[in-house]
Amino acid sequence: MVPGTPESADPPLHVHGVEQAARMASRLAGKTIHAVYSSHLARARQTAQPLADDRGLDLIEFVDLEEVRLGEWSNGEFRRRAATADPEWVTWSRTGRWDGIPGGEGDEAFRTRVAGVVDALAVQHRGECIAVVAHGGSINAYVAHLLGVHRSLLFTVENTSITLVRLGQHGSTLVTVNDCHHLYDPVL
Repeated sequence: MVPGTPESADPPLHVHGVEQAARMASRLAGKTIHAVYSSHLARARQTAQPLADDRGLDLIEFVDLEEVRLGEWSNGEFRRRAATADPEWVTWSRTGRWDGIPGGEGDEAFRTRVAGVVDALAVQHRGECIAVVAHGGSINAYVAHLLGVHRSLLFTVENTSITLVRLGQHGSTLVTVNDCHHLYDPVL
């Protein structure tokens, strides 16, 4: 796919991604999951679908779980700037936040959007386990929201990695971040 073309805006999973999604579903096969949600983008839907299918559940999509909205750096411009070490991109990347991208969504709006969906689902499914399949930036934004930290670009999110959060009446507990043992051992 060519960056900036319409089909590059919502690409399907690569064959490797399909395998990773199957491995994640296999790892979670014994886990009770009451509902499966995803962003509306193809790669998130295709990653979530095996979890839903294995349990006979409908996959429910939310636009607000999508990746950060990049404004003028959309349609491949963000990646182009990163690949060429564009000075404006380099300066931005040091901030660890989504602010400063021309016409972009900005950090607080992004966190609020993603947290709004996840927190509402947690209330709706109190006492249950749900799967929410999103994107690296969305997961970082939610974890930053939970921890109350300034930076939203905290860690690299591996495709199909598992970040587990327990949300209860007395607060949230971050159990694991970026667990990808179904793919490889990140320590080794």
